[in-house]
Amino acid sequence: MWYEQFNELCKEKSTTPTAFVQDVLKLSSSKVTAWKSGSIPKIETLQKIAEYFNVTVGYLFDGPKKVVIPNEYQELIDLYNGLDDYEQGLVMGYLTRISEEHKNSAAEKGA
Repeated sequence: MWYEQFNELCKEKSTTPTAFVQDVLKLSSSKVTAWKSGSIPKIETLQKIAEYFNVTVGYLFDGPKKVVIPNEYQELIDLYNGLDDYEQGLVMGYLTRISEEHKNSAAEKGA
């Protein structure tokens, strides 16, 4: 099942499994033959594949739910992840305050 998911993801990106393995993963094309025959890649390789296609490793095996994060959201996530715990706390506090102000403003307009 995993190889079929991988193959479909490659098609969506207008590439082939062999081209992807050689160009992106920098692995031998013989890996594709092994995977087609039922071999499963190392977890590190699965993680690279999932990251590239913006899906979970679980999606590579189960398929039904593809997680797609828009680029602007991913940028925010990356920025947030680059902060230390204290800074993340400040951001969360600020966002909570803005959200509460927005709700209060909307409630006042509706009243």
